[in-house]
Amino acid sequence: MTVSPDGVQWLAESYPQGFSVVFVRDLQSAELLARLGCEAAGSPMTREDAEEHELDDEAGEVLRAGECDGWAFAIQSWAAHVLGEGVIGSVSAGTEMVALVSTATIPWFSYAANGEEVCSFDPGMPWIRHGSDPDRLLSAMRSAGLISDDGSAGTACGVTGMLVLAEQEFQVGLSREVDDKPLLVGVVP
Repeated sequence: MTVSPDGVQWLAESYPQGFSVVFVRDLQSAELLARLGCEAAGSPMTREDAEEHELDDEAGEVLRAGECDGWAFAIQSWAAHVLGEGVIGSVSAGTEMVALVSTATIPWFSYAANGEEVCSFDPGMPWIRHGSDPDRLLSAMRSAGLISDDGSAGTACGVTGMLVLAEQEFQVGLSREVDDKPLLVGVVP
């Protein structure tokens, strides 16, 4: 599979107030929004339009979705709906997903498959991992610089290391060009 040369590392700089993005294999973007509990929001929106819409107190959370490099993705500015109760299980049922979160309140990485969280962690404290197989990604975490051979902090900054891990281990990418376009939108009431 060809991965976008943009990867995902650019997200941290482009979304300085925070973002969350979930990548899911073998799913179409409309199905991903449905699994995220979103209601259809009509016309596709650019990032600017979605952020402006979300500023309305009664608008709900806005997620934009599309497909890139063989994965469906949903991206959200500022917040992390994907970390809500039961969402990861719903999204990953029958497939696998990677969630990357960097908001003002929490950075988080989650890998889930077949409705079960396999490995998740705060990229600032990657030695504390959760899930059914918390060490599944240990070798990849070392390769990304998140954690050292002795289990202590690695050389990569938390969020940057998390994004490198996602690119290297799962070959996820989201081109800037795709993010700049109007995308399918779902709203969580």
